[in-house]
Amino acid sequence: MNKQEYLGALEYALAQMPPEEREKHLAYYDELICDMCEDGMSEEEATSRLGDPNAVAQELLAALPLATLVKTRIRSGGSLSPLVIALLVLGFPLWFPLLASVFAVVLSLLITLWALFVSYAAVVFALGLCAVATPLALVFGFAEGSPLVLVGLALTSAGLCVLGALLIPPLFRGLTALCRAVVRSVKSIFIKKGR
Repeated sequence: MNKQEYLGALEYALAQMPPEEREKHLAYYDELICDMCEDGMSEEEATSRLGDPNAVAQELLAALPLATLVKTRIRSGGSLSPLVIALLVLGFPLWFPLLASVFAVVLSLLITLWALFVSYAAVVFALGLCAVATPLALVFGFAEGSPLVLVGLALTSAGLCVLGALLIPPLFRGLTALCRAVVRSVKSIFIKKGR
C-alpha cells in the first residue's frame, strides 16, 4: 500500500474524530512516512512498518476523551431509523435502569477494589510503625513484658512490612490497568466501526 492509499484508509477509519484532530494525525503520519522514505525505505515498506491503518485508527480513537467521542457520535448520529428511535423511547423504562444498574455494579466493584488496596497499604504502614515503635517503647520504658518478645515482635513486624511493601507496586499497576481496560471498553461503545 502506498502513502496515499494508507492515508486515505486512515482518514476513512478516523471519520468519527473531530476534523482538526483528524488533520493533525494525518499530517503526522504523512510526515512519518516521508521521513522513512528519506531514510531509504519505499512507501510500501514504510506503510507496512506503521501497521494496519484500522488498528492505528482504533488506538487513536481510544486515546480521545470520552466526552469527545460521545459528542461526535451524537452529532453524526442521523443514521437511526424511526423504528429504532421509537423502540429506544418506548423501551427507556426497561433499558435505562438496566444500564444504570450495570454502571453502578462496575463502579462499586472498582471502588471496592481500590478500598481494599488502600486498606492493604494501611496495614503495611501500620506494621512498619509497629516495627519502629516497639523498640522505642522498650528503650523509653513504655512497654512491659519480656524484652526478647518485644524485639521479636519488632523484627516480625519489620519483615511483614517489607514483604507487604513488595506487593504494593504490582497491585497498584494491576488496578490502574484494570481501570484503563474498563474505560477503554466504555469508549469502544462510542467508537464507530467505519463511517
